[in-house]
Amino acid sequence: MKNRKKLKVFGGAFLFSLAFTLSIRMGQGGALLSTSVWIFTATNFLTVLCVVILFHKILVDNAHKSVRQLKKQMLPSFVFFLVVTVFLSLLLYSLGVYILYLTEGWRIDNYLKILFQRDIPNTYVPLAIGLFFASIVFFYTTWRQAIEREQRLQEEKLKYKYRTLKTQVNPHFLFNSLNTLSEVIYEDVKKADHYIQKLAGIYRYILDNEETDLISLSEEIDFVKQYFSLQQERLGNKIELEIACENADKFKVIPISLQILVENALKHNVASEENPLKIKICTVEGKYIIVSNRIQKKNILKDARGTGLANLKERVKLIMGENLFIDQANNQFLIQLPIIRTCS
Repeated sequence: MKNRKKLKVFGGAFLFSLAFTLSIRMGQGGALLSTSVWIFTATNFLTVLCVVILFHKILVDNAHKSVRQLKKQMLPSFVFFLVVTVFLSLLLYSLGVYILYLTEGWRIDNYLKILFQRDIPNTYVPLAIGLFFASIVFFYTTWRQAIEREQRLQEEKLKYKYRTLKTQVNPHFLFNSLNTLSEVIYEDVKKADHYIQKLAGIYRYILDNEETDLISLSEEIDFVKQYFSLQQERLGNKIELEIACENADKFKVIPISLQILVENALKHNVASEENPLKIKICTVEGKYIIVSNRIQKKNILKDARGTGLANLKERVKLIMGENLFIDQANNQFLIQLPIIRTCS
């Protein structure tokens, strides 16, 4: 499919370049199948390809930005696009003229003089026309992409808010937490108070970040540690958590994402003191964070619809433009979650 798309781009660029060159030549009254036509068709073809590649890069760079962010970036991006396009157009046109001089056997010592006095000034009108249409395409495509993404993101936020409201007081989680609290409160009042503070902190984090698209990885890790310590109050040495994330403050991640992945591991696997469930969290090449555990599947599992992972997968796609990868191999369950670097 990718090769077919590339062929379409190359074919479209060539046909456009040929038609553009022939239309200019017809306006000038020259021969339609002369050497200069093929030379300038080639230079126009290279120009179009460079512009398409540049345009695609700008679109990719702006693909994850909101409409508000795009308003600030639109003008600088367009100025950059315009300057580079003009420079490439004039450079390749000058190269085409030089090749034409060589093929026709004309005097090279007149090349620069005629290029700046006649040839380049004569390209202003067709160049301006080309840039005018390119500008329309640039603004329309970039803005439409941002609007469509914003609409989809808003729709997904509504779904996520609804799911968050349903799971903020997850009956199963709350039931286990209160059971643990009832046991602890008679043994150690200070420990019980500490437990309540952790539980309140978990729900406070969820409420504070329900409107946030991205959050510092270090904050998310602190939250996961808090959540996991709460689980250890109930399960003790049956569960273990290992975290190896260097420079976590330099990366961002979707909020509550790691907690969902850790919760998923706890929900789907058996844990005992003889065979503890070990969950590992680590970063890979500053691009992903991996959450893995050995598969110790439960025989009976209620509510195994995978709502949490499905929701997270969609949010990762919309907010980051990346995919959440899930892999099961060698009795290991591994999830690869994209992260974004915030500074060097």
